[in-house]
Amino acid sequence: MVKRKLTEADILSLPELYASGLSSWAIAKKFNTYHSNILHHLKKLKAERRNKSLAAKEGVKAGRIPIKRNKIPAGLELTEDLAYILGVLAGDGYMHYNINQQSYYAGLSATDKEFVEKFRKVLFNFFKINPTNEFKKSKKLNYRDQYISRMCSKEACDFINSFGSFGKYCWKVPEVIIGANNQIKSAFIKGFFDSEGEIDKKSRRVGATSVNLEGLKQVGGLLGSLGIRYSITSEKTPLPNRRLKSRLRIQDRKSVELFNKHIGFTITRKQLLLNTFLGSYKFTKILPERLNELKKEAIYLREKGLSYASIANKLNMSLSTVWNVCNLNKARNY
Repeated sequence: MVKRKLTEADILSLPELYASGLSSWAIAKKFNTYHSNILHHLKKLKAERRNKSLAAKEGVKAGRIPIKRNKIPAGLELTEDLAYILGVLAGDGYMHYNINQQSYYAGLSATDKEFVEKFRKVLFNFFKINPTNEFKKSKKLNYRDQYISRMCSKEACDFINSFGSFGKYCWKVPEVIIGANNQIKSAFIKGFFDSEGEIDKKSRRVGATSVNLEGLKQVGGLLGSLGIRYSITSEKTPLPNRRLKSRLRIQDRKSVELFNKHIGFTITRKQLLLNTFLGSYKFTKILPERLNELKKEAIYLREKGLSYASIANKLNMSLSTVWNVCNLNKARNY
């Protein structure tokens, strides 16, 4: 079809047609002319152009752009994948739910690629919706690059919201998680610790920090149900925020080993650090029930004249433990 030449009246009507919501492509079709011709005249008439986001919204409103509905499978139930998703959302993950903008998504932005990849994979496994796979290069020297994944679906967001709120300051461990089996609890904790967890190699502590004390106490309750001992301390952050920040710490050897066995970290650097200090225990293979027997042997060897270091090497115990055991026994007999 031959394209026609625009009349003067046609040209003068372009800004009004464009401002009414018609796209430049729609106007070109209306006048049976070239798209480049419409763009040329709009620019010449100094008509304010819409950005891509506004253009897309106008297109949706006018029905030119169909809205893709990402539907979720029917009959979804609580699984370890969902528990992990909810744990991440209680930590570094986020929910965006805006009815006015018709924008709904669950996402994660982090500096550890394997963490974001794990979250993306679990989202797809559970909801059968393809999340985005984004990379954001840092423009500042002191900031690290970010890996981002978002799953856009109103149905999925509604399903997640049915388990409770996941706001930064008000999230709670869902009741279904609290009453679930140990595998479900461990998956939720893993998601939370992948987000907020930290390793202190010097003090041999595994911990997590949050501004939500009540939520952190509930995570502690999950740990306790797995036989993992913990403590929680709180302090106010420096000015200007002055928010209460709470820290959960897992410190004793048995609890750290249970954490590693049942939970662990997705993030390689954290897991390697945990493995390193677990391997540094002098008596890793000693079961708790054998410890009393070994203490008696240590005391006996010390009475025979062996040095603390020799006893520690012979019994595969730490030097400090041997010293404490022998000197406590000596004080009792004094």
